[in-house]
Amino acid sequence: MNYSDLQDNNTVPLGEGCLHDQNHAPQHLPTPKQFVAVISGNALEFYDFLSFSFFAVNVSRVMFPAGAPGSALLLTLMTAGAGFGARPLGAVLFGLLGDRIGRRPTMLATFALMGVSALGLALTPSYAAIGVWAPVLVVVFRLLQGLAAGGDVGPTTAFLAESSPPEKRGMLIALQLVAMRIGVLASGTVGLVLASVLSPAQLDAYGWRIAFAIGAGIVPLAFILRRRLDETLHLPEVGPNVVIELDVRAYAAALLGVCGFLLAGATGDFLFVYAVTFLKIPVTNGYVLQMAAAATQIAGLLGGGWLGDRIGRQKVNFAAALLAAVVSLPLFRWGIAGGTLGQLALAAALLLLMATVSAAVSYAALVEITPKRHRAGLVGIGYGVVVALTFGFTPVLLTRYMARTGDLAAPGYAFVVAGVLLMISSVLLGKRNASTLGKGAKR
Repeated sequence: MNYSDLQDNNTVPLGEGCLHDQNHAPQHLPTPKQFVAVISGNALEFYDFLSFSFFAVNVSRVMFPAGAPGSALLLTLMTAGAGFGARPLGAVLFGLLGDRIGRRPTMLATFALMGVSALGLALTPSYAAIGVWAPVLVVVFRLLQGLAAGGDVGPTTAFLAESSPPEKRGMLIALQLVAMRIGVLASGTVGLVLASVLSPAQLDAYGWRIAFAIGAGIVPLAFILRRRLDETLHLPEVGPNVVIELDVRAYAAALLGVCGFLLAGATGDFLFVYAVTFLKIPVTNGYVLQMAAAATQIAGLLGGGWLGDRIGRQKVNFAAALLAAVVSLPLFRWGIAGGTLGQLALAAALLLLMATVSAAVSYAALVEITPKRHRAGLVGIGYGVVVALTFGFTPVLLTRYMARTGDLAAPGYAFVVAGVLLMISSVLLGKRNASTLGKGAKR
């Protein structure tokens, strides 16, 4: 069966919007507090990741031995990448558990592990105090955080999809990606405040630890709220787009789109390090840049989710991806040509707006082509592998490329590649959908 083979005769092509099926009662939406509890793990995940990136220089000076110029910073960035490398393992472990024992208990386990890793990193003694055990513990806690974050995506996405009415599913699934950007925005706010009120020596000594302690501090309340969630694993699927068997080629095409928007996201999150290290802008301006980009991404995700539900996922995805592929490089070159924060921030905001409109619909398409009995595993594993590759390698590769060549337009190239991947994914999903039309619904 292909992913557009549906369970009833009220059919619309997958990727062309989710029309509500009047023959089925819609599922009850969770309360706002419950939604906050569900997506809080995604917010904490990116809050921790960006905090580590924002304070990479401080962490490198305190937790790693001094060596060749830049070696401690590179080791710190590689440690951040190692956390993403652990995500596929977490996605396999907790994704399979989510499909077997339920979404709720799995989300409780992953969130508790996130809290342990954030608090552990905040309390790890310095290299001067405990020697080589300092970087070892940093790596261990980053691996635990990656394990938990990778495991949280699948069950969380499955819960959102299974508790949403079909006509709002794209928007509500996009909330998971919105939470990640909220985590970025919160991280930038905390970093800006700390950098403004503390001296460089104080940031090295304890400022960066405060950022991680704040992240760990939200865990108890959100954990309590997650305990009150209803289980969705055994709820019947509703709506016209119910998939009962996996179409492997459609799944691969959807993952290509996920790769595109995560590449854009990884490049966008790298802009802070890029601006401070290569463009030599003040650290406080770097936080402003990152916060402006995060706010734009939130708007793009909400807009993409809303448009995808109403005029069709494939149409929205292709239009935004095509525009991104065409204008990304000249727009980025323009952003760095003026040498001003405002010009760079505007270019970054427009680049990420295009990418996140596509991200919302691409992610919803991935969720919609996965059968419920394997959804947490398939979504979590696919997303975890791709995010490990993009977020793990993009900062390191861009840093090494620019250090060797001096070509400061490198992030612009990455945005172009992201747009091309999203466009190809949209075309492939559209062709797969067209090839199955007229075959009739499976009952």
